[in-house]
Amino acid sequence: MTEHASLFSSVAVLAEFHPQAKALRFWRDEQQELHAKVELYDAPLPALEELEADIALVSSTLIDAALPDFHGFCQDIEAIFHGSQPSGPVSELKHVDWTRFRRISAYAQYWRDRNPREVNKLLTFMMGIPLYSQLLGSFITRRHNEAEQEIIAQTATAGAVYIMGVNRFNQLFREDIDSAFNEAKLLVSTFRGTRDRNAAKIINGMVKSMLFH
Repeated sequence: MTEHASLFSSVAVLAEFHPQAKALRFWRDEQQELHAKVELYDAPLPALEELEADIALVSSTLIDAALPDFHGFCQDIEAIFHGSQPSGPVSELKHVDWTRFRRISAYAQYWRDRNPREVNKLLTFMMGIPLYSQLLGSFITRRHNEAEQEIIAQTATAGAVYIMGVNRFNQLFREDIDSAFNEAKLLVSTFRGTRDRNAAKIINGMVKSMLFH
């Protein structure tokens, strides 16, 4: 993934899914490296939005595990949702908020028999959102639209900062956001419906095709 794709990927999850997302900050440090961060409103969350925030925060730490082995990543998420330990890409991550993740897993296990449809939806989100962020970064940089070029141009020199409201970001990149989200959902559905011995090759091949088409 290119530097610019990684930049947008790093903020994609919180910007779209965190209920307290306020603005995006892009900047270049003195070592000429690009950074991005989502600023959050500093206010207590209503109880109904706490799970939503947990999902967004945990998913944002799983981005690096989603590729290149998306099949293995999904298997890890399934294992965690069943109270087991991951043995694939997720197990190699160093900065996962396991307290939040176990809280989500406990919620899923509690509701599995009581409301299986809601748990399936939650599982789909946890599998798909980290991939969504990778796809979105790729889609944005591939199109080279005016909004992307402006962000990059405004952060071309060390110390430069560019701030954009979350709503504005979502408006400017809505087509890419919708495409990335729909593709991620499709890939999760394919994973969950493909159980033969070639499943990993099929799923990971589809992801690679979407990223580099």
